[in-house]
Amino acid sequence: MTEITRTRDVPGTPDEVAALVTDLSRWPEWFALHKGWIGPIPTEAKVGATFQHKVRVLGVPADTKWEVTKLDLPGHIVLKGKGSKRTNMEVDFRIQPRDGGSRIALQAKVGGLVLKPVAGQLGSWLDVRVDRTLDSLEALLAA
Repeated sequence: MTEITRTRDVPGTPDEVAALVTDLSRWPEWFALHKGWIGPIPTEAKVGATFQHKVRVLGVPADTKWEVTKLDLPGHIVLKGKGSKRTNMEVDFRIQPRDGGSRIALQAKVGGLVLKPVAGQLGSWLDVRVDRTLDSLEALLAA
């Protein structure tokens, strides 16, 4: 499984950051892997909640079913996804207060049997998506 971890200082309190991350209906605004909803658009995250959306991994479209597996607000949020093409994903947000704002540590994992042949390319691809995700979160929190 390919794993990327990034840390970013952002404006907004940990409560404000957690509110944005857990408002699932706002994922299209900031989550760089999101390419469209499948079924009802989710709203609030709670442990055990599931939803589906479309992603594109290295140009290959896939459907992913996500589950909220950890919700220790405002500091720790984890979602795990299973893809239609035997892929799996995980996003783990850790949010701490930092100099009047917050520090987000985002760990993203992508893997699965179908992705093994392109594992060498997956790291740089995921790296860009994690940076884009944090850029978008930072911009929304600064607005």
